[in-house]
Amino acid sequence: MSTSLDNSQTTKVEITLTQAQKQTLEKAASIRCLSLDEYLLEAALNLAEEQPLQPESIVLSDKDWQIVTTAIENPPKLNPSLKAAIKRYKEEYQQK
Repeated sequence: MSTSLDNSQTTKVEITLTQAQKQTLEKAASIRCLSLDEYLLEAALNLAEEQPLQPESIVLSDKDWQIVTTAIENPPKLNPSLKAAIKRYKEEYQQK
């Protein structure tokens, strides 16, 4: 994995840890011939890419669930404004 940085688009993240934790991480980084920053970036990115993103649950009250299902089962008729918005969307995004 490449962890090279494009200096024109970087940001800084700070971490607070104990001296013992820092020494452990520095030792692990040195074994891989990386700086502590490079090691932490690589480890964090690898971990983030491993973790599948979990969908968020949305809990609705019975009343809200009824509103959602009613709207799905009985969608409103298209009014001129909605028709115009659909047309603009198709023109902008579906011709590419």
